[in-house]
Amino acid sequence: MTTKTTPDLPHDDPRKVEAMFGRIARRYDLMNRLLSMGMDGGWRRQAAKEAALKPGDRALDVASGTGDLAFEMARYVGKGFVVGSDLTREMVVIGHQKSLARKEKRVDHHVGDAMALPYKDGAFQAATMAFGGRNVPDLTGSFREMARVLAPGGRVVFLEMNRPKLWGFRQLFDFYFHRFSPFMGGLISGDRSAYEYLPRSVDNFESVEEIANCMRAAGLVDIRIHPFMFGATNLHIGRKP
Repeated sequence: MTTKTTPDLPHDDPRKVEAMFGRIARRYDLMNRLLSMGMDGGWRRQAAKEAALKPGDRALDVASGTGDLAFEMARYVGKGFVVGSDLTREMVVIGHQKSLARKEKRVDHHVGDAMALPYKDGAFQAATMAFGGRNVPDLTGSFREMARVLAPGGRVVFLEMNRPKLWGFRQLFDFYFHRFSPFMGGLISGDRSAYEYLPRSVDNFESVEEIANCMRAAGLVDIRIHPFMFGATNLHIGRKP
């Protein structure tokens, strides 16, 4: 019997991250809808709006998964294009299949490493990451790479989960994520360990303020933060000078 490889904490070995997401790729979209109670689509739409893209622009979605945020950004670029880059080939394949099914020619899907993006300096007007920050080895380093591939004035938009601070809701959030999520994840995806990693990674991830500091350390300015669902999910926006 093969032992499943699952990360222990956020910023773990990328090989563990890639193996885990490869296993759950087929059920990834469904589990996102279920565990967020359908709200993740609205969060991504807001992230795409904050990217401030114009017709003809080029955008990059890092840790793109199956491409949901990349597809949202495609609505703004007109004859421009969006690249979705992800470490896990199985995710990229599903994203490509979704592009074909939607006849969406403005979105391309690449296998790529968030710590060493295979794109030229200044190639994009916006770079985004949704729910991938816990899975990169170095958060500041990933922001630095996103800033590198941005043209001056371009935006980094970062969407991620955090433990809420509001008393009562925080306890409810903890119960939901530590008990319900692993149960449903195991039932639907067949991989309970992946959905045990989810709450463990959120518990040990950088705080909202620390994320903003990581963005500043990467050279981004004018950092803004928009909380959703009492701070259970937060949107960080920064600009390349």
